[in-house]
Amino acid sequence: MAKQYSQNLLVVLLLVTAITILNLPSISATTSNQEVDALVETLVRKGGFTIWAKLFANSKTRPVLPRKATLFVPTDAALSHLRYATDMDPYLIPYHITPQHHLLFSDLCHLKPLSLLPTLVPSKTILITSTLSSNYMVDNSLITHPNLYLSPHISVHGINRILDLHPQRSKMPPLLRVGEVLGAANTLAAA
Repeated sequence: MAKQYSQNLLVVLLLVTAITILNLPSISATTSNQEVDALVETLVRKGGFTIWAKLFANSKTRPVLPRKATLFVPTDAALSHLRYATDMDPYLIPYHITPQHHLLFSDLCHLKPLSLLPTLVPSKTILITSTLSSNYMVDNSLITHPNLYLSPHISVHGINRILDLHPQRSKMPPLLRVGEVLGAANTLAAA
């Protein structure tokens, strides 16, 4: 009887473990609502980013953030011409989010000019236009508040303009993908 009980317990434990392992990607694939709420609270508390905070707080405009991401958040002055969330391009918020990379300002400073950051908008990228720490620009928008919000998974940098969703990149020199640049930087640092 004890042997049958042990076998049943083992089967139950294996089943629970398998279910947990199978559900791990869905559990960790997105940022928790608590972390997004903390981000919103920080944007309001810091001041100058309340419009973006309201967009994140609104269930209709709140994006689903990946587990790791870097956000470029425009100031209220940059967004002041938008009267309502309905005035916005639906891709505006996702275009300001770089998935798969949790980039501190110091990480950004290691990137080369003309590097590309992926966005949540398929086939759209953000261009690193200047890498001077005092004049760091993404898509010609100045990072005015580096490391505005940091968590183990999310980095937020304040910028002075809305990023242009429809840039003309056809006449530019060959560009570097951020993963390639970061990989090369890590290889050089290890050497």
